[in-house]
Amino acid sequence: MHEKIKELREEIVNNPIIKSTELFAGSNLIITSDKSRKSKTQDIIVFSDDASELSWLVFRLKDLFQNEIDYVNKYSFYTHIGELTNEAIKKELNLKEQMLYVIHNLGGFIKKST
Repeated sequence: MHEKIKELREEIVNNPIIKSTELFAGSNLIITSDKSRKSKTQDIIVFSDDASELSWLVFRLKDLFQNEIDYVNKYSFYTHIGELTNEAIKKELNLKEQMLYVIHNLGGFIKKST
């Protein structure tokens, strides 16, 4: 797993960021550019003009961790990604820095699965 995370970091640093064709919404995480997007109380919402790009990252992480994510931990996994993304946005990091911040700070989940 550690090698796959390293490859994802390199992909983010060295390549143009890819946009997802769909915005991520599930497991109590919503990524959107629509400030009027409806949500539930337990949802973590990431508002960003870069919602398509950030959704791409979540889908990539979903693929990387597909064998570790299950019905018990999926809510904590995705909401943690949302919380980290919101922290990165508050820090006024650029898009690539936001993505790297999320990957770097996923910490606990990455350690459990490597």
